[in-house]
Amino acid sequence: MRNFLILAALFSSQVTPAQERFVSYEFEDFYEWYHDHSQVEELYQSQTQLYTFTDNTAVHAGPCQDAELVAQLPIGYAVTNIAYNDDYYLPEDEINGYGDIWYHVKGKTPAGKAFHGYIWGADLARGWRSADVTGDGKAEFLMLGISSLPRKTLRDIRAELRIVQNQQLKVAEQVPGLCIFEDCASSPMLRVEHTEQGFPIIEASTMTVGCWAGIERAFYYFDGKGLSRVYHAEYTTKQEFADESFVVSRGNVAQVCEYSHQGQDYLPVWTCKTISSNEDRAAVALHDDRTAHAK
Repeated sequence: MRNFLILAALFSSQVTPAQERFVSYEFEDFYEWYHDHSQVEELYQSQTQLYTFTDNTAVHAGPCQDAELVAQLPIGYAVTNIAYNDDYYLPEDEINGYGDIWYHVKGKTPAGKAFHGYIWGADLARGWRSADVTGDGKAEFLMLGISSLPRKTLRDIRAELRIVQNQQLKVAEQVPGLCIFEDCASSPMLRVEHTEQGFPIIEASTMTVGCWAGIERAFYYFDGKGLSRVYHAEYTTKQEFADESFVVSRGNVAQVCEYSHQGQDYLPVWTCKTISSNEDRAAVALHDDRTAHAK
């Protein structure tokens, strides 16, 4: 939320010299693009829909784990946000090593019982999208949230991508290093890009505004069974964390693809080569086997 408030100041027409120093002009246009594509604003606005990130999400009568349990909700379930006033002290807590806030929400259980209470931040998605990522003509529900793994050290930072169908978790994959809990003061984003080659890419990213700007973007390919991290980098420092080729199969045609660069529209550009021989297919199979063992 702190980062979002700084963003609001950035995009305001009345910007003071002190506020201008928060952001390098080199990245100002990207911040506008990012803000248009993220859902961070919905996390702090009243009456927006938020979605449960965990199964049996607990709704408490107060912003505390020891408060009375008023409801339990399935994963991917919509609740209504009740935003705090600007002068209200946000109820924060640390659970499993993650510092985050309690969200004030209301709604109805699947049985139709009305509830009003608080959900811990890690039990709500920070980004969500409905998109067909398998090519079967049916949309999956994708969510980005705080990792389900406990945080044991300061450097132990992860987010998590989840794919849900019919309120059942189908796929979960860790996003190493991506800091999206409240203490990070970053703006998270989940986006699905349908590339010009015809395959979807899932992006999980963060943007941090402060004395130093931070842009961290991770891209995943879903092959129908699992999520593969195909590119991950911090764009302001140009530090790469992952860069892996991946195979896209459609019908009888298979291509090996990889990240090329960021285009002028801030979208990633991918290069693909058709696999035309058994020798090529064997090389790709060997690459996939080595990648799987490396993980």
